[in-house]
Amino acid sequence: MASEKSDKASEMSRTTTLDEASSLLRQLAGNGEAGESVKCVFRRLQRKLTGWSPGRIRDVWYRDRRVRIRAEEVEQLRALAEPTQNAGTDNELTELRNRIARLERLLEAANSPIAR
Repeated sequence: MASEKSDKASEMSRTTTLDEASSLLRQLAGNGEAGESVKCVFRRLQRKLTGWSPGRIRDVWYRDRRVRIRAEEVEQLRALAEPTQNAGTDNELTELRNRIARLERLLEAANSPIAR
């Protein structure tokens, strides 16, 4: 009985790690070009991921339950995905600043007296 619980906990942990790895892999792939095949995406990822075989990338991408993710692989994915996440935050901040500046100009124009 205790063995069954530990097996289930181990399976859940493995699934969570696999889900995280797949999510990071998809984040690394980014937005592909229109008409780009998944095979091309896998090739692009293989150039970024040293030591990963095409089959390994495919299995993690599709969350194959037979795959065991090693800790160093997850760390590699996190390290590669981190700059992408920061770049997205910088873009969002720049867009927000531009939007605020535009809204301030509109507000100033609306508050200025109209000469007739």
